Amino acid sequence: MKKNRKNLALLLLAASLLAGCTGQSNSQSSQSSQAKSEKKAESKASSKSAAKSAAKSAASSAVSSTKSSSSQASSKSAASNSQRADANRMGTLTSQLRVKLPGMLLPAADGLGQGSSNLNIRYTSSRSQNVVYYSVGNSPLALNDSRIASEKPYAVLTEKKNVADASSLINYQEPKTGLPAVKIAGNVTGTEEGAAGSTYLQFNQGQWSFVVRASNVQGQKPLPTAQKLLSLYQKYGLPDTAAKSSVQVDVGESLGSLNTVITWAKGSSVYQLKAHSTETAFKMLKSLN
Repeated sequence: MKKNRKNLALLLLAASLLAGCTGQSNSQSSQSSQAKSEKKAESKASSKSAAKSAAKSAASSAVSSTKSSSSQASSKSAASNSQRADANRMGTLTSQLRVKLPGMLLPAADGLGQGSSNLNIRYTSSRSQNVVYYSVGNSPLALNDSRIASEKPYAVLTEKKNVADASSLINYQEPKTGLPAVKIAGNVTGTEEGAAGSTYLQFNQGQWSFVVRASNVQGQKPLPTAQKLLSLYQKYGLPDTAAKSSVQVDVGESLGSLNTVITWAKGSSVYQLKAHSTETAFKMLKSLN
């Protein structure tokens, strides 16, 4: 009987221990499951946060790109409007000149690299000649405004009318012989001679003679200017003329110097354009009509 009771007690103790182990195992399993759930939740939250951040970054980039594109478009539009305004000013003044000086050849381009918005024009007219002065002032003024007379012209276009002997005004130079030859460029060769403290380099093309004068006192050399002159002629050309015509350039360019002088005949008129820049002169004559 005592033995049976002892066995029963042992069985109850074993059952109790077994139940405890099983409860501990279930508790550990539950804790593991909860940890996994928390990690999944954290992962989802992290993914959502990253997605929101990426979306905000993309939106910010898109806004920045749109603003940049808008700014560039606005800048281009402003530059285009400015160019049109500059061209319109030359066009407007030239249209007014055509009314005042009917029949005179006039350039459609001002030949300027900058300052077109403040382009000013004045003119004088008589029975024998018309003279047009082109200048850049501090502000745009009306055609022939009295204040323009105080501005230094960068170009002066003259038409002498009803000329009986054009050659006396044009000063064309026949090709020289017996002088040192100087290669200008390609197959174009000129001649060089010294006189009165200057060196003259001359070359001829078609009906045109080109003469470049350099000052020996100032240490100037005529060849670089002659090469530029030939290049401009090949690029822009010169007005059509049946008579022999001339281009004369003094080395050195400065405002008001008018060192480039181009003279030619058209019908019974002799035209002359003086300009402080040789390139400006060629640009203006290219648009002559």
